[in-house]
Amino acid sequence: MIAGIKAPDSTIARQAEQYAREYSSDVLFNHVMRCYFFGELFARKRGVKVDHELMFVSAVLHDLGFTEAGKGPHRFEVEGAHAARKFLLDQGVQEDRAWQVWHNIALHVGDLNLFKDEPTRVMQQGILYDLTALPPDLALDPNNVAEVLHHYPRLGFKKGFLEIFTAELDSKKPYPHRFHLCSCIEHHRSHALNIPKPEDFLGSAPFAD
Repeated sequence: MIAGIKAPDSTIARQAEQYAREYSSDVLFNHVMRCYFFGELFARKRGVKVDHELMFVSAVLHDLGFTEAGKGPHRFEVEGAHAARKFLLDQGVQEDRAWQVWHNIALHVGDLNLFKDEPTRVMQQGILYDLTALPPDLALDPNNVAEVLHHYPRLGFKKGFLEIFTAELDSKKPYPHRFHLCSCIEHHRSHALNIPKPEDFLGSAPFAD
């Protein structure tokens, strides 16, 4: 029990956590676990009913694309979604449920998950809370946050996560990701589009490291 939240104890939840633990560094594993608990805290704060198992599996497997389990030529969130779906199907999870997890993971980079159903939105907010500054109305109880950090410390996450991204970019040249067409047009048309430095994006998170 962490901050009044108990992670699901189903067979597939335990298997997913073990799989993420096996392939992830300490920095990455602690990140995905924090994301789950932060998402649950947002769900509790907003009174949103969630499928706890689906949210847990989606959260703990969402960065497999940075690991050996999700190696491949495509960008990391797509490779991670493929790896998670294959893992779930291999464990006997139903096809439609495995696809739900695929969508949650493949769309977690950017803002698309924030426009989906409420359970997906709070899961995405949990991920974003660990990464960057969020509006004041999305603040969480500091005592609950501290309890999550006690169990899953950040271990220099801001620097460590940037290094993980750098290694991902170095492994795939040219990187297989395209800017949104509207972003490209606005950048070349007005040169006013703000593209933040990664150090500023990650550095804005409300944590020391």
